[in-house]
Amino acid sequence: MNPATQEVLAEVARGGEAEIDAAVAAAKAAFPRWASRPATERAALLRKLGDLIARHVPEIAETETRDTGQPIAQTAKQLIPRSADNFYYFAEMCVRVDGHTYPTPTHLNYTLFHPVGVCALISPWNVPFMTSTWKTAPALAFGNTAVLKMSELSPLTASRLGELALEAGIPAGVLNVVHGFGTEAGEALCRHPDVRAISFTGSTATGNRIVKAAGLKKFSMELGGKSPFVVFDDADLTRALDAALFMIFSNNGERCTAGSRIFVQQSIYADFVDKFVARAKRISVGDPLDEKINVGPMVSPEHLAKVRRYIELGSREGATLLCGGLDAPALPEFLRRGNFVAPTVFAT
Repeated sequence: MNPATQEVLAEVARGGEAEIDAAVAAAKAAFPRWASRPATERAALLRKLGDLIARHVPEIAETETRDTGQPIAQTAKQLIPRSADNFYYFAEMCVRVDGHTYPTPTHLNYTLFHPVGVCALISPWNVPFMTSTWKTAPALAFGNTAVLKMSELSPLTASRLGELALEAGIPAGVLNVVHGFGTEAGEALCRHPDVRAISFTGSTATGNRIVKAAGLKKFSMELGGKSPFVVFDDADLTRALDAALFMIFSNNGERCTAGSRIFVQQSIYADFVDKFVARAKRISVGDPLDEKINVGPMVSPEHLAKVRRYIELGSREGATLLCGGLDAPALPEFLRRGNFVAPTVFAT
């Protein structure tokens, strides 16, 4: 669904255990030849993939914006170009990784690095394309094969990544994309006995379940956070305001690094709050395909409802609403069914 309009964008295959089995089998079969391929050859293919992403930035960015509600100014100018850079970076890194020696009077000790095998890559619904390349680029660069499972809320650009990988010349089976729900596809992928490593970005609760259920595998977890943003009175106030506004409201505020609790030293508190609220009120909300828009819709009606519950909770717990709140922002008719909420600020 397009979160800005609630219109149907596409139908997506609902993968399950059978599709995961087929994808893991393909990745396992492709692993020996891919792992034994010289790093310089893998690097060349990753650079080709980076070039293809860079060439298709407008198309991928528009798909991502329609699928997630992320403003086109951010997908087209930041997130998708960064995705190409991820492949360029790891193409360079994979030809520079070598072991170390630790000689002693009687022995020569040394380390070697080897790919682990089939990797399960589970990417979240926010900034999905860029996050999927964070996982895919290093996994493939160092000789692993992979099965990528995107969130069911934002699956569309992952399919494009798979197509571009084949176009770049990466052999079939090295990167596999399976769509589906977490309980049907994600859990089957994590439990699969032929998966040797799991990279997961998402909630802490889900990360804990994966570690408990997946067995003896390597894990790389980036789990949900709620880190505070701290401002002392010796800070450059203008730069602090710039940073706080960007971190909290960019990507529609749907980011684990948002720092959405701000602690301000008392001596500058009132001034900071006044300036922050004035800036928040100027944030433009609306059609994410409009390059002038700063904030688009929440990714789903369920997420919108969750955000609105937190707004209600803030008022009930005694915080002072300074801007935004439950009133929907003023929008054109075609966006009034979308998952929009105004940038909201509470103070205590």
